[in-house]
Amino acid sequence: MNTMEPERMDNILIVDDHEENIFSLQSLLVRDDRSFFTATSGNEALKIAFREELSLILLDVQMPDMDGFETAELLKSNPRTQQIPIIFVTAINKDSKYVVRGLQDGAIDYLFKPIDVEITRAKVNTVLQMVHQQKELEAKNEELFRLNMEKNHLLGMASHDLRNPLGNIIMLSNLILGDAENLNDEQMDFLTMIKKSSTFMMGLINNILDVSKIESGKMDLHLKKQDMGEIININMNLNRMVAHKKNISLVVDIPKEPILATVDASYIDQVLNNLASNAIKFSKEGTEIMVRLRVEGNGCTVSVIDQGPGIPENELGRLFKFFSRTSVQSTQGEQSTGLGLAICRKIVEEHGGTIAVDSKQGVGTTFSFTLPMN
Repeated sequence: MNTMEPERMDNILIVDDHEENIFSLQSLLVRDDRSFFTATSGNEALKIAFREELSLILLDVQMPDMDGFETAELLKSNPRTQQIPIIFVTAINKDSKYVVRGLQDGAIDYLFKPIDVEITRAKVNTVLQMVHQQKELEAKNEELFRLNMEKNHLLGMASHDLRNPLGNIIMLSNLILGDAENLNDEQMDFLTMIKKSSTFMMGLINNILDVSKIESGKMDLHLKKQDMGEIININMNLNRMVAHKKNISLVVDIPKEPILATVDASYIDQVLNNLASNAIKFSKEGTEIMVRLRVEGNGCTVSVIDQGPGIPENELGRLFKFFSRTSVQSTQGEQSTGLGLAICRKIVEEHGGTIAVDSKQGVGTTFSFTLPMN
């Protein structure tokens, strides 16, 4: 059985110190889907506006005690009423400076007396249509937000449940590979493929969990004043082993004096891991990667500089977007989820910092992020 949607009712407030003007306006605007409130002063208008859900206010400019400009200023200064559209109605003040003042005070249009029936109806209809569209847009945005939160919750749950079995696969693969003398070449190849694929999937799952935390606003930073040089040194000692397997030199350039920043070390470690692993992934054997720390103004900048193939200029803009990849190929077929750099950007921005890339094809790429020192 089809159900009829409830008819939308627009509440219109007409404010004028002359009741005959109120009656005239109401008469030409009356419709079944409209209800009217009336006020003969600014103070009375404010009381009604604070009490009722209004779609539109038609506000006379010339009123004793509190004129239309003052009334509009008060309406727009209060969160309860600041979104209500206002159309000024006036018999004078057609001078541009008064019109500009009215618009600055929050009005969206003017009606000039004597009232033109067709123009008045057209302006009111247009404003109310805008109000309806705005409400529909807000409702759709709320629904999208709710669905996005549900999606992130489900992704988080599914990803979390997948981590344990994948972790077991990786652990068992390592155990069997450690007993290589009992394996033939084909078995070794199969196990290596299993480990490689499961390790990639684990990275993807961890990234998806990070994305769901980011989009849900659940990235809780545990901030503490830290020596950035120490964080970099510890991190690069681990990444240096990965670089060594590709005969890549990983050099750290850090000032001797401590450079302190208030950060969550685990998240900054994640950023460093991503930038360093990307540099290793796209660098050829025999090249060098430099990780540099410098103080710049009120912040400190960490740069990861490689001698890789570089990134085409027209692809740089997509680097920090989710699920985005470039045409540059890794040197040993290493896979990419297209999530790492976008997660890095979110982490750095949550710290109040910025991240950037500078690349030249045939020369190399520099990823840099700057954090405030406070």
